[in-house]
Amino acid sequence: MAITASDIHNQSFSIDRKGYDVDEVDVFLEHVADEIDVLNDTIAHLQAQLEEDRFSGFDAPASATVAIAETVSSVDTAEFDAQLAQKDAIIADLERQLNDKRADDNAIAQALIIAQRSADEILAKANANATETIQDARDEAQRIIDRANTDRQDVIDAIRKLQDDREDAREEYADLLKDIISDASRKLADIGANVPAAAAAAGDGDYDVASGMTGTFEIDEYVAPSSYVTPAAPAAPAAAGMAVAAATPVASAYEKDLSGFGDADDFEFEEID
Repeated sequence: MAITASDIHNQSFSIDRKGYDVDEVDVFLEHVADEIDVLNDTIAHLQAQLEEDRFSGFDAPASATVAIAETVSSVDTAEFDAQLAQKDAIIADLERQLNDKRADDNAIAQALIIAQRSADEILAKANANATETIQDARDEAQRIIDRANTDRQDVIDAIRKLQDDREDAREEYADLLKDIISDASRKLADIGANVPAAAAAAGDGDYDVASGMTGTFEIDEYVAPSSYVTPAAPAAPAAAGMAVAAATPVASAYEKDLSGFGDADDFEFEEID
């Protein structure tokens, strides 16, 4: 199908950064359209002239008419061929640009596909890494929690053991105090019961003071002291045949009163922090 000036005027191309300048292409297309209009007008004029000459020169010699027609035809055909060749060159250049643009479009499409594929791969890899990182963080957090719970249980067990040891120590100490108080009370009771009996059984008579020495002692009635007293040392014996009075017991400055300790059950122990 022949290309008309209207087709050239209405032809549009997409803009590409690698193509020709749009303004220059538009100007050139307008120039081509104008030239085609001129050529079409010339062709129409020549065709009309041929038709006119064909029917108007019947009285002229046939040879002259043929010569004139051949001359006009040769001149017009050469000019028309030149213009047609120029138009074909322009059309070929435009087709080449169009093919280049299509090739560029295909290259761009392939690049976009590759870029999209790479982006998808990068995104998938990033998601996988993020998932793995999150899982590692959760595992580490769980390990920390488990270790903390284990340490906490160890501390609780240690505190419980200390409490048990404290209770055992308190019970042992209480039993020890009870034994000490019971033993001291028993000894005091034995001392308080034995001293009057010994004094009553001795009466007046000889008392073996030392090896090879004898003497007579007078012992007054024994009165049990309110607290334990240390007996005074016996006086030196008198000469043989002399009566020696018994020494009066004197209260010791160091009393063995254990009542201040109280009952073992009254002891209280502070809690261990």
